Amino acid sequence: MWRQASLFEKAPAIKIAPELKERLNLLAQESRFDLAGSCAKDPFGRGRRRGPLGRWLYPVVLPNGRRMTLFRTLLSNKCFSDCAYCPLRADNDPLRLSLSPEEIAKAFMALWQKRIVHGLFLSSGVFAAPDTVMEHLIQVARILREKEGFQGYIHLKVIPGASEAAIAEAAKFANALSVNLEAPSARYLSSLSRRKDFAKVFENLKKISLIRERRGFSFSQTTQFVVGAAGEKDADIIFQTAFLYERLKLNRVYFSAYQPGLGRKDVPGEALAYKSNFLLREHRLYQVDFMLRKYGFKAEEIPLKNGFLSLEKDPKEAWAAENQAFFPVNVNRASYWKLLRVPGIGPTIAKRIVAARKHARLRDIEPFFPNKKLFAKAKRYVCY
Repeated sequence: MWRQASLFEKAPAIKIAPELKERLNLLAQESRFDLAGSCAKDPFGRGRRRGPLGRWLYPVVLPNGRRMTLFRTLLSNKCFSDCAYCPLRADNDPLRLSLSPEEIAKAFMALWQKRIVHGLFLSSGVFAAPDTVMEHLIQVARILREKEGFQGYIHLKVIPGASEAAIAEAAKFANALSVNLEAPSARYLSSLSRRKDFAKVFENLKKISLIRERRGFSFSQTTQFVVGAAGEKDADIIFQTAFLYERLKLNRVYFSAYQPGLGRKDVPGEALAYKSNFLLREHRLYQVDFMLRKYGFKAEEIPLKNGFLSLEKDPKEAWAAENQAFFPVNVNRASYWKLLRVPGIGPTIAKRIVAARKHARLRDIEPFFPNKKLFAKAKRYVCY
């Protein structure tokens, strides 16, 4: 039986050479700037915790709802890109290091065999032509699959500008592929980078989507936005997110709050980051993501003020406050999708209600709620 080692237990002895450990520690730590992991239940970022080995281990929720801890590292932090929000950009001067595919595979297997991690999330700086970097990433997955016999979860980051052939090869070995848009439009991305082309990144998203469709959606696809860096509005991110779900059939869109002080001083959102709670803004966007992806809401229904979500109120509750005529919802007659519009009711509770009323008329739905707080939210909006 699998028992994951706690992140707070004493670190097991891992047989990795000291010099390799140093590079792993640094590159794994620097992979935290590429989150792609939902922190929706934690608006203050406490879900991003460091493990006992000194590496960044992320408890994440996958698109299918499965929870696991991933070993996240960079193949290399050498990068030609000039992304203003990123501390690894070409004009900055961090210690530049790389790992070989063999070293990453060996380190991962050591962690996996000790049951510290469930899977691998592998990314890299752009240290060479996109397809050259992709070949190194693919080689890690190839070693794990063909040499080590690892059948678990592997997420590979697609390098912007990679060819369709390289993406198709990566898809042979990965459970998930992603390429980060980072900004919701070409205008915003151009304010952050002179070298990264929004059209090319978006083209990569479309290529991955087409390959998924041809392969029967046998692997998942995600992307990420950096929240606040470009001075964009929440509306820009929300409408682009809805488009990605509806047209390209992405499994998940992730949001990463811009971390002030890490980028160049001319980052559009730098000054605002010190005055605004970007982590709470990230949290609200994750709540909207659930509304779009799970609750049947459309982007144009999301309550906004001057293009921004309220930081004080859950967006679903804000929608309810603006749509009083929709309520009360009769729990004995309402459809599953109408029930989902009730604050405090999510998919699990809605399914319980629909199943229970097949056997008897409901007069009280409190037993379906895991806690009184959620029921207190819902009871004001329902009737029997």
